[in-house]
This record gives sequence, structure tokens and C-alpha cells, in this order.
Amino acid sequence: MYRNLSISDLMDGRRPLKAKNLKIIDYINTLYATLDGNSMYEIDKSSYGVLKMCDGTKTIDEIAKDIAKKIKMNVDHVKVTLKEILGELEKLKFIKYV
Repeated sequence: MYRNLSISDLMDGRRPLKAKNLKIIDYINTLYATLDGNSMYEIDKSSYGVLKMCDGTKTIDEIAKDIAKKIKMNVDHVKVTLKEILGELEKLKFIKYV
């Protein structure tokens, strides 16, 4: 039997993985991320929290549920913001999907 899947359904099943060469630097209460030591990007605590969850074992849906439970918020609202954060992290090559 076949089931129609939306793009969102497919995205929610992907497993984000933090880049192996990504380094996070905490300097005077500000977080910076770098892949090569030459380019540095300031990241906020929310993005850092998401990065820590990107271990390649959890799906986007599972990460969203974990966050929603911790902050006592609707999982659908969390997914919207989570997908935006993951999109930016992917553009910067801080994560990939496995």
C-alpha cells in the first residue's frame, strides 16, 4: 500500500548530524562556531542547543518533541523555528543529514 508523503513528512524523518570539524568557542559569554579556524560565526544559545542535539540518531521530529517537552510548548510551533535553525546550520555546513 502506498501513502502520500509531503515534503514536510520527509524532512521530519531526516537525522541531522553536527559536522565533525565544527568547533564551538565560548569567549566572554558569547558563542562562536568555526569549521576551519579562519571563519568565525557568532551563534545564539538556541542554535547551540539544537547543535548539541544533532548527533545523527534523532530525527527532526524527535528533536522537536524533546524541545517542546523541555520548554512546555506546542510541538508544531517548535518545528517551525527548529526547521529555520536547521536550515541556517545546513547552509553554513555546520550540519548534514544522515
